Amino acid sequence: MSERESYLIRLSDQIVPLIWQGPPAEITDAERVFICIWQLEAEVNNGGFVQYYTNSSGDLAADAPEALEAIGAIHTASIVRTANAVFPGGPPRDRDSREDAFDAIADDAFEQLDDRFLAYEDDLSSLLYAYVQAHQGEIRGA
Repeated sequence: MSERESYLIRLSDQIVPLIWQGPPAEITDAERVFICIWQLEAEVNNGGFVQYYTNSSGDLAADAPEALEAIGAIHTASIVRTANAVFPGGPPRDRDSREDAFDAIADDAFEQLDDRFLAYEDDLSSLLYAYVQAHQGEIRGA
């Protein structure tokens, strides 16, 4: 594991719990970008978009494309926008509502999007690291 990856993992251990501990308004915009991307990548790598949307990480799905654009991951932002559009009106922010919405979505709706995401046309790790370095004053523990 590279030093950069170790740094991002340590930072995630500090930052990601903030979204679940208090009102989201208490995190900075830069922290929200980090959390959105970190959660998205972890979930899609582990179980695809279905896992992302059915877990609490999917609460941030509506914010993920803008977060990806903020770090320069334009290609990946497009993939996530397309995945979000599978939900009529976009993915609900509430986990239970998202799970209910899956009844109207085809079982294979995300398969090609999973493959496109996992092709990693954007180097998310490098882009996220550069973003964190550029926003150190806005991210606790950076």
